[in-house]
Formats: sequence, structure tokens, C-alpha cells
Amino acid sequence: MSDAAVRTGGGDVRGAVDGDGVTRWLGIPYARVTRGRPPRPVEPWTGTREAVAFGAACPQPAGGDLVPGAALGAPTDEQCLSANVWAPSGDGPHPVLVWIYGGSFLTGAASQAMYDGAALARRGAVVVSLNYRVGPFGFLAPTPDLAERGWIANCGLHDVVAGLSWVRREIAAFGGDATNVTVFGESAGAGVIAHLLGAPGRAELFDRAILQSASTGRTFDAPTATLVTDAYVRALGGIDALFDATSEHLVDAVSKVMTDPAVFGAVGFMPFHPAIDGVLVSEAPDRAVQLGTHRGADLLVSVTRDEMTLFVDAATMEPERLRKRVSRYAAIGLDGADEIIHRYDDHLRASGLPHEPVDVWGAIYSDREMAMPTRRYLDHAAEHHDAVYGAYVDWSAPPRGDGRPLGAAHAVDLPFTFSTLDVEGWRDFLGATGGRAAAADRLAAYLGDAWVGFAGDGDPGWTRWREGRAMQGLGDTVRTVADPIGVRVALWDGIE
Repeated sequence: MSDAAVRTGGGDVRGAVDGDGVTRWLGIPYARVTRGRPPRPVEPWTGTREAVAFGAACPQPAGGDLVPGAALGAPTDEQCLSANVWAPSGDGPHPVLVWIYGGSFLTGAASQAMYDGAALARRGAVVVSLNYRVGPFGFLAPTPDLAERGWIANCGLHDVVAGLSWVRREIAAFGGDATNVTVFGESAGAGVIAHLLGAPGRAELFDRAILQSASTGRTFDAPTATLVTDAYVRALGGIDALFDATSEHLVDAVSKVMTDPAVFGAVGFMPFHPAIDGVLVSEAPDRAVQLGTHRGADLLVSVTRDEMTLFVDAATMEPERLRKRVSRYAAIGLDGADEIIHRYDDHLRASGLPHEPVDVWGAIYSDREMAMPTRRYLDHAAEHHDAVYGAYVDWSAPPRGDGRPLGAAHAVDLPFTFSTLDVEGWRDFLGATGGRAAAADRLAAYLGDAWVGFAGDGDPGWTRWREGRAMQGLGDTVRTVADPIGVRVALWDGIE
């Protein structure tokens, strides 16, 4: 694709060509927003639209500082449904990779600098990133009185469906193969994909999926969704505000919901989430995959070794606090907590990993919350489809400035995915400097090639999951690892 002028169903757009021959078109509208309603068709424009700046992000609270790259890179506005496209030089059609960003279903935008698609495009794919609604705009489920006024559940999922439909219709004009679309995302973005894998008409939207650090067991049922919505409406000051208040007021009310004791007790720090609606979501992803609803879609699922250390709240932990926390979290009593702590301590020592009480907690939390569910998900997926792959990210970042441990934490794979190590402080954050710089660059190149290869023909170039629960280890070295999660699963044997 060398011509930066393209005709779409909404009108003509003109992008820009960078020095490496990648053409980018930014901020192309794919749908329009009405608050609380499904996305509507875009309003066509006349003349040629200059597609050289990102579109607005969904209104949202300020991002945190857990990882670099929180800056949205664009203003916010409820009219936020736009697509960005990066296309390589040379004749297509090229396989298509569509990125869905994460952010706890509350924050995030396709305009964040770490999500630049140019490096993946240079490897031979047309890369698309989609904005979708987050927080109360995208994931506030309706109570009956809200439903009577037209509010629907899962607006954010409906947005992504509209965006993927746009890709199928329009991507050929950008040099993409509309019959070969892979959707990929991390964290909440992977959660969006996991829910859409079970949606009606999935095959009309995409052919393959890459899920990076997806939480597959978190879907709100009706009582949970109602609890959150009632709390949010109270924080707003009444139901009318949902329709009439400014977007700033809707964003300001989020903090009140997140600190509501009843809401926090039920859903933790993620009060906005996909919900069972009987339309797009009939089952949680971990149940849907057991039923084989993803059948026909090639899958690649990755998890980081130390997912939840990103969210550990202290640099150290007293042994007695660890004991009580593990007992409460795993519901195994103090004797069970003592035993599992002892087993994890031995395992971490034998593996050459940090093993202070805070490290033991991070490992237990990561395994129960993310690694074990990922292993079950892959097992069920492989029962229904052969082209299922796993990746185990074990690139260890150094401790944060306040001393809190990180290791191979949630989100460490993001700059490797896009080869954006040199963006916004990621290289220092990951410890990808000095003697590790070359290894980091090799890992980014390897992962990018694997993702583009998987998008091309469903094969990232490594062993399938069903062959001994094999996962590709992605760290300072790249190698095939036999069931790395199973080692920790075995630590729980006999724990009641």
C-alpha cells in the first residue's frame, strides 16, 4: 500500500507515509455514540479527511502510574469510536491484526504511544487499533428501569463488534486481507476478546485471536451488575444524570463507586466489567470455552509469570500478615496457609527467584488469579480446536523505585508486542538496558514475528498446547517450556 489516499464507506481519507514505507491513517470514524445505546453508523463526510491525528479517547479517570505509558495521547470525548491503520509497503493483501487495548475496562485508548503499530506493519501485517467505550460509558449494565429507557449492557463490546465489522468491510482498501483477521489484546482488551469469542456471529468478525493476560472468569451476573449500577446511580445523584449530566460528572462519580465498601467487597478494584446480557454474552468466557463456542478460531493465549505483583501494595510484608492474607484469600484456614506458604517458599528458592513473604504472596496471588485459570482455559480450548498455543512471559523487571517487587508482572509484554521499548520510559522500567538491551531487542523482534506469523496462517512457529501443555517461554531467552504453570498447580495438591 503506497497511496495514502483511500476511499472508505464513510468518505475519503488521506494518511501519511513514514520513512520506513509504513503508511498510517489515524482517527478514522467507524461509528457514532449515543450514551447508553449501541453504536450507530458513521455520518459520511464530503471531501478528503486528513487522517493524520488520533481520534478522541473515551472520557475516563486519570491513569495511574503502575506502568509507563498512561498518557492517552489524545483529548477525550464521548464521540470516541475511531480506528487507526498501519499498512506496510508492497502489494497485499496482508494479514490483519486488530488491537484492543486494556485498562481494567475503565481506562485506555488506542492513541497511547506504546500501541504504535508501525513495527508490526513492517513485519508484514496491516495493523488496526480500535477505540471503544470504557467505564460507565462502556460497561454499566442496566437495571430494569434503565433498560426501559433504552440503556443496554456491554456498550463497549458492541463498539468493538462495530469496529471489527468496519475492518471486514473496509480493510481491503488499505491493503489488508479481509478474510484473514486476527484480533489481539492485553488485560481488559483480552477480556473483551474472550467475551466476543462466545458471541453469536463471531466468525463474521474475526478468524484468530491472541489473548495476552486475560482474566477469563470475571463476568458480572445480574445481581453483581445491579449492585454496581445502583451504587453508581446513587453516586451520580439519580438516574436522570446518566442521560443528562456531562461526561465529566459521570467520570467524577467513578471514584465514589470504587470506594463503596459493598461494591469493593463484591468486585474489588474493577467495578466495570462485561455482564451477562443474553445478547452478546450468555456465558462467562471460562464456561463458553468449555462449551466450544470459540470453535474454528485459532487461539494464542499468554500469561506472565508474576501477573499480580504489579498490584501488590507494599515493598515488604510481615510473615503473620502473609499468613492471614493467604488464609482469607484462598479460604484454606491458617494451617492450610502455613503449608502452602512453605511450599511456595521452597519452590521460589529452588527456582532462584526472590522468596521474601511479599514475593510468596505475589506468586500465590498471580497463580490463583491468572496462571491457573489460563491453564484451564487452554485445556478446554484444545479440546475443541487443534491450533491452540500458549506463551509464558518471564522477562523480569527490576523492583520499582519504592522497592516493591515486579518480576514478570502484568503488562511487561506490551512494549515487546509493539517494539516500543524506547517509548515513555519502558526500557528503564523493564531493566532492558546495559547488558540486557540486546536480549530485550531480540525478544521484541521474536514476539513481533510470532504474532504476525500467527496472523498469517495460525502458526506462531512453536509447539501447540496439546503437545504436553507446551508454552513458549518469552524472556531473556526464548525456549519451549513443558507445562510451566503445572509446577505451581502441583503445589496445591492436598490443600483443603
